[in-house]
Amino acid sequence: MLRTLEDFCRAVYPGLTPEQFRKNSHQLAAYADSRKRRKSYRECWIPKKHGGARRILVPSPGLKQIQRAAAALLKNGSVSPYATAYQTGRSVLDNAAPHVGRELLVKLDIRNFFGSIRFPAVFHAIDHALRRNPEVGRHCKDYPHGSRESHNYNSVLSFYLAQFCTLDGVLPQGAPSSPILSNLVFDSLDCKIAAYCERRNIQYTRYSDDMTFSGCFHPEVLIHFVRRLLAEYGFTLHEEKTVLAGRGCRKSVTGVVINETPQVSRSYRRNLRQQIYYIRRFGLREHLLHLGRTADAGQPEQYLRQLLGKVSFVLQICPEDPEFQQYRAYCLGLLRAHAGKKAL
Repeated sequence: MLRTLEDFCRAVYPGLTPEQFRKNSHQLAAYADSRKRRKSYRECWIPKKHGGARRILVPSPGLKQIQRAAAALLKNGSVSPYATAYQTGRSVLDNAAPHVGRELLVKLDIRNFFGSIRFPAVFHAIDHALRRNPEVGRHCKDYPHGSRESHNYNSVLSFYLAQFCTLDGVLPQGAPSSPILSNLVFDSLDCKIAAYCERRNIQYTRYSDDMTFSGCFHPEVLIHFVRRLLAEYGFTLHEEKTVLAGRGCRKSVTGVVINETPQVSRSYRRNLRQQIYYIRRFGLREHLLHLGRTADAGQPEQYLRQLLGKVSFVLQICPEDPEFQQYRAYCLGLLRAHAGKKAL
């Protein structure tokens, strides 16, 4: 049963001697200091699909271990069925499938999603999740007479976990705890948006910061409602990324074309066919040299894993596609062959 920060320390670092525990508990408590946490992140930039770069804050191995342990305690928190990202067993297909064949598609993007989720919302989401976790017990400082249970569950532990999982008062994009916390914080908004949509026969799903709506409705009225509701919770729409697709338009949701049946775009599949064709015809090394990936020509495992991931994405949407089943087997064979060469 976890009641205190010391209990959480034992969960993060099991099997410690008393001396090791004393040292690690001091180190753990030190991460509650914002200066310590700030020094424990490194910044990197990941190219975006349509240009520009996304800023990612990568925590140190020590802080990452703490955040993963914190996230594991939040598994009983409330996540709406409309949130399809960051959940085991759910995928972009779950996000796209409800919108297949619908007359009108509206896609809205939330600006600076993780950076808009602030410490108070994180604290309350954690406190609510801990209340529902049977592994976590009440803290005696919260309940001298058992009279505050309706207001919080274990505010001491909740406070520390919220500190460990935030940076400069917001969720950092790149921390392993941020995805689940974003879903927990957004749960009440998902439910309010879904209630509005259900009354109007509008399908709604959300994949992280991408909100998708489909049906037969007035898009301006819907967008006004969503914009106003988001503002109440400290979020804003990325207006430039708003997409409206009506009858006769190609409709795509998180990379899945949904006009008639779920399918990956023709251009995406065509590009994969070309890559497989060139590898078969000219050989893997020559293909990589032609692409200008000179460094990968001698050690192509990273490229092959990327290619396999793209083929697997197609099969995630259309599992019975025999052409891409062959491509997956071919890529796996190449990976095994190169792994065998390295072993020799």
